[in-house]
Amino acid sequence: MLLNFSLNKDTFKKEFLYKKPCLFKGVVSKNNFTWNDVNEFYSRADISHINFKLMDGYEVSKEKYVEAYDNLGVIEYRPITAVLYEYLRNGATLVYNRIKNETFVDCISKQIASFAEAHTITGGYAAFSSKSSYKGHWDTRDVYAVQLIGRKRWILKKPNFDFPLYMQQTKYFSDIKEPEEVYMDVILEAGDILYIPRGWWHDPLPLDEETFHLAVATFAPTGFEYMQWLQNTIPDILDCRKNFTDFEHDETMIQNISHQVAEIIKDKKYYESFMMHHMGNHQVPAMLSLDVLGNGKIDQLNEDQKLCLNANLVYLFDDGFVIINGNKLNVDAISLQLIQYLFEHPYSSVADIVSQFNSYPADKIKKLLFQLALENIIGLVT
Repeated sequence: MLLNFSLNKDTFKKEFLYKKPCLFKGVVSKNNFTWNDVNEFYSRADISHINFKLMDGYEVSKEKYVEAYDNLGVIEYRPITAVLYEYLRNGATLVYNRIKNETFVDCISKQIASFAEAHTITGGYAAFSSKSSYKGHWDTRDVYAVQLIGRKRWILKKPNFDFPLYMQQTKYFSDIKEPEEVYMDVILEAGDILYIPRGWWHDPLPLDEETFHLAVATFAPTGFEYMQWLQNTIPDILDCRKNFTDFEHDETMIQNISHQVAEIIKDKKYYESFMMHHMGNHQVPAMLSLDVLGNGKIDQLNEDQKLCLNANLVYLFDDGFVIINGNKLNVDAISLQLIQYLFEHPYSSVADIVSQFNSYPADKIKKLLFQLALENIIGLVT
């Protein structure tokens, strides 16, 4: 297993999740990540895309370090390397947001998603000086800072605007000043992970040495999103379709609306419909396995093949189904047990799973695992 958290999920949820930062030392147990890996996936990125940024205390405009060229009749984009390197040599940070289809990064992101039980988006940050490219700020999502190369200093302060939503970024609240008191001042070393709940002030500072870290942002559903989704039910309330005239005339109607909306909000049926919608729209990145799953001559996985569940949350709905990677599955008892086992024991081998489910015929378990892999419910780990 790539990540080795020092706390189990239940303890982390109880003591830290959404409450306070948590430092995990030496979590990345196989830290063989190098600058060659960074260079490769930055080179594969679309430098013209909004997800690729050069930060120098502000976002540097792309026309300063990106140029267009004609590649056999197709307009493509490439970095003006001399300019890009000069910015980096003078203290800028190179940012690559929403990294995907990069095996090493996807593996880390999926394990953090499982640990946090939330959808994730991952960005990379490369720097080579002691210059801060960001001012002190809060984020509108929880972040797991994964230090992979070198070191970086993090200064954290308690929130004075609790649980900000995506539209409530620091830059829009100039009247809210950064606190003076420091809650945590820590230097992350390669292999460390720092959990930062949304709303906590932080300022990541390079230490005048080469450094690269991932910021894995997690997105669990919120009450705000539930209320947004519930707007779909409002037209079904008759009083909501009536015209307003004045408050005295409409007061009874408003009271009726508030009562009916309150009943809808606390109805488990609507909650589960919302969760179904939320989970159905989230996809977990999974590497294709063409040579195994696309090969008609293969109908069984090797016993040493390691597997992972392509889900960051397993929720059994009252109607007896689960949603995994956007797929709605009506599951029998054995399938549900397999899914739950893989969720709690990622990167188990086929042999391990067969051993754990020894009350069932081995061929039945292997056939079911192969079918779940074909349906993208479980992924094959290389």
